[in-house]
Amino acid sequence: MKTPDRFQTSRKDVRFSRRRGVTLLLCLLTAAVMVTCTQCKSSVDSQNTATQAPADDVIEVSATEAPAYDPLHFEKPDIPDNGADGYISSVDSGVYIYDRMTFELCGGSDEAAEDYAAAISDFKKNAPEFTVYNMVVPTHTEFGLPERLAQETYTASQSQNIQKVYSSYTEDVKPINCYNKLCEHISEYLYFNTDHHWTGLAAYYAYQAFCEQTGQTPLQLSDCTENKKEGFTGTFSDCADDLKPDTVYYWTFPYATHAMRTEESGAEPYEMDIYYEYIEDSSSLYSTFICGDSALFVMYNDDNKNGRKIAVVKESYGNAFVPYLTYNYEEVHVIDSRYFQGSVIDYMKENGISEIIFVNNTMSSNNPFMVDGIREIS
Repeated sequence: MKTPDRFQTSRKDVRFSRRRGVTLLLCLLTAAVMVTCTQCKSSVDSQNTATQAPADDVIEVSATEAPAYDPLHFEKPDIPDNGADGYISSVDSGVYIYDRMTFELCGGSDEAAEDYAAAISDFKKNAPEFTVYNMVVPTHTEFGLPERLAQETYTASQSQNIQKVYSSYTEDVKPINCYNKLCEHISEYLYFNTDHHWTGLAAYYAYQAFCEQTGQTPLQLSDCTENKKEGFTGTFSDCADDLKPDTVYYWTFPYATHAMRTEESGAEPYEMDIYYEYIEDSSSLYSTFICGDSALFVMYNDDNKNGRKIAVVKESYGNAFVPYLTYNYEEVHVIDSRYFQGSVIDYMKENGISEIIFVNNTMSSNNPFMVDGIREIS
């Protein structure tokens, strides 16, 4: 079965509001003036891991308080360095090539971090009855580019920038630190070699961090079925020859789900699966996760009627993350801040949703256009 035309995602579409024009210029300018921070090296205490509920039972969400953790503590990633040099791509000056992998060069600033934190804080201030989480996701450059090369390319440490976000809230926003969880698995396949996104495995580890820090039982991948699509050619695949190949891995769950997708605000929703498995275009395989970006994508756990609902405001990094939430919530309402029109607060009230998590990578959280988009729908 071929992918319907409306599901085809061109590289230009995938790069929407991320890489071209003013956004890229802004990132490169701010990166050039940032000072790479010295990160602390002490280890984070191991957190309690809840036990997976039997498949035949109704899934119970832990009612205990989340284990104590310090969201402002960031591990120092142990990045392998083979001593080789890298180079700026002749195709895209915002992309650095090293060890047959691509890295999107961008920094951030304290001012941008504070602005993003203010936007999330304002949301909480306007809706104090909601539980508001925020997770900023580091990009491949943070975990794949050795420090000597990061300094040469003026690529600043993203941990400092995320820390600034998490320490700048003016309201009771709950930060989710996925950085340290990714550090624990740095030797694994966390980011694509030819694309700007993280993998489904990295998104799972971020989901684990979310569960651990909110006192919930995480889904176990060992209880799921692994699937893969080989030959993924991502947004940077034309930036160099002989890049390492990519495979899109995704996991189907031991419970029934379905989803309703709304392409644009006001359009008629239609039913589909959480994973769109019929994509054949190699450059669009990341759209296997919730069929790419849309104004609204609502997922349902058909076997778990616990009544819990959560909203997720995200850009494309969130696509690989949100499917796992169906284990803990009966309904997961996924909102893309670039396409959704209206008030998220009103939408949550109308649909009986009391929790919300904002999921953005550091490129987006330092992008004023993305932050303004969050404010527009708050």
